[in-house]
Amino acid sequence: MRLLKVVDHFGSIKALANALELNPSTVQAWKKSGLVPEKWTAAVNELMQQSKFQKVTPEHVSVDSIIAQHGSVKAVAQLLKVTPNTVYRWRDSGRIPSESIEKLVG
Repeated sequence: MRLLKVVDHFGSIKALANALELNPSTVQAWKKSGLVPEKWTAAVNELMQQSKFQKVTPEHVSVDSIIAQHGSVKAVAQLLKVTPNTVYRWRDSGRIPSESIEKLVG
C-alpha cells in the first residue's frame, strides 16, 4: 500500500500516526520505502473505511465551529499563534486558511 495515498487520505503523517496510535517519527520513517509496512496494512485499511478518519478539508471546517470547539476567539488565536483580530477576519470571510486548518487537525 502506497504511503502517499494513505497520507493524502488522513491529511498528514501526524494524523495517520495518531490514528494508528504511533509516534509520528515511526510513520515518517516509512517515507524511505514509500510503502506502509505489511504489519500495518490491515489496520490502515480498516481506519480508512471509518468515517471519523476521513481527511478534513477546508470545506468541512466552519470558523464558528472551531471557535465553539475551543471556547473563544482568544483560545483559537492562541492555538494557531495569530491575533484575535485575525480570527475575527476569518469569521467575517467565512473561511480559515488551509495551513491553519492543518495545524488544527495535523
